[in-house]
Amino acid sequence: MFIETDAVVLKSIRYSDSDSILVLFTKKLGKVSAIAKGSRRSNSKLLACSQPFTYGSYMLYKSSSMFNISQCDVKDTFFDISKDLKILSYASYVLNLTKNVVVENQTNNRLFALLLKTLYCFAYKDYDFEYVTRIFELKLLDYSGYRPEVTKCVCCGGKDDIGMLIQPENGSCICSNCAREGQPHRRIDPTTLELMKYIISTEFNVCVKAKVSPFIVTELKKVMRLCLRTSIDGYEEQVTY
Repeated sequence: MFIETDAVVLKSIRYSDSDSILVLFTKKLGKVSAIAKGSRRSNSKLLACSQPFTYGSYMLYKSSSMFNISQCDVKDTFFDISKDLKILSYASYVLNLTKNVVVENQTNNRLFALLLKTLYCFAYKDYDFEYVTRIFELKLLDYSGYRPEVTKCVCCGGKDDIGMLIQPENGSCICSNCAREGQPHRRIDPTTLELMKYIISTEFNVCVKAKVSPFIVTELKKVMRLCLRTSIDGYEEQVTY
């Protein structure tokens, strides 16, 4: 049975002298691995669709335990990402983060759309890509069920006296009363919490246009590190930006 689905190539692995195994984030199937036969040959019709970042409509069929790619209509290669080493580093980090979060054979269309919007920004826009990456991280956590608690104390549920303290193990808010009772905590700039609330509640295409000070972006990065270390297996082994 053939399945046609939009997909982004998260990783390409050499399988043989002529074949590759692609890790695809698909719209209909979630994360799957698929063999692109002959894709390593210079004249292969699958060469262009076998590169990381490529977005296209893939025709898949399953034989034994793995999908095979029969054809692909490339929609965008996001080629301009590769022209700048720093942008390439941010984009590669985003791909790797997605690969580690997405579940095999489980769809996540909000995250799929978020990934495409983020790659589009890296390739075609002139935004603060450090800030764009932080937006992606927080929304990825939100869409994957790991959103940090930013509206109330994660310990007692109280909404008073929050905004300057978070739990170091997960980046969620904690009130001063719970902190005084011995709950682990660390202090953050209250503007950072307001930014987190803004990002969670606002569309990506609006968030990226906001002007945020480098100091607050750096503070947000520290909080995101706490959240990601708790939520994503193997996060410490990734190259982080």
